[in-house]
Amino acid sequence: MNLHENPEQLDQSSLDRLVDVAQSAFNKEGQPTYDDVVEHIVPSNTFITAEVDDEIVGFSSTDTVADTTYAVGLAVHEDYQGEGIGKLARTKGVMEEMGDEDVVTTRTQNPAVLSYMQDLFNAYPRENEEAPEELEASLEDLAYELDPETDFDREGLVMEGAYPEAMYDEIPDHELKAFTDEVLDYEGGDALMIGGEVSRDEVEEAYDSMVEDRDYEVEMV
Repeated sequence: MNLHENPEQLDQSSLDRLVDVAQSAFNKEGQPTYDDVVEHIVPSNTFITAEVDDEIVGFSSTDTVADTTYAVGLAVHEDYQGEGIGKLARTKGVMEEMGDEDVVTTRTQNPAVLSYMQDLFNAYPRENEEAPEELEASLEDLAYELDPETDFDREGLVMEGAYPEAMYDEIPDHELKAFTDEVLDYEGGDALMIGGEVSRDEVEEAYDSMVEDRDYEVEMV
């Protein structure tokens, strides 16, 4: 598998493929939209495509927003899920975007994303554990940077109405789903605002370990 950072030229067929990958990943017809992908995700500072046999099978996008390293988007085609491709692409994107030490953030309705962010980026929210006040403030700033009209629940770290509707027909099953079920109104478009402080050295070490553990070869091109 090849990871390709900031591909210089994405022709129309490549853009169409990115939209197909995204919609396959979310398993909901029409979500995310073509404009969501092409206008808001692809143009990020650090865009990583994952390719197998010269075909795009996944991507991640990362930007700097509200003084945090913000993981904008992540998708892996349903035929390639469960192989660690998304974790590799996102981790590589974060590593290239962040400074020596940074707050890494994202928003999601997916409990599996919450779990990954907790494990790798020391992220909150966590069940029955309060986030540090500085982190809460950073996530609140991020929520209002993304949408000045939003309502932010600081206690639950929830951005209310972050999306026009639920991003999934069915929320992915995961051990943290009971937690996300409790705090999110999926149909109302609520999203968890997730963040944690981590060093670039820690992220690089985690990425190298992921590459070593895969049963397929990973190359940056």
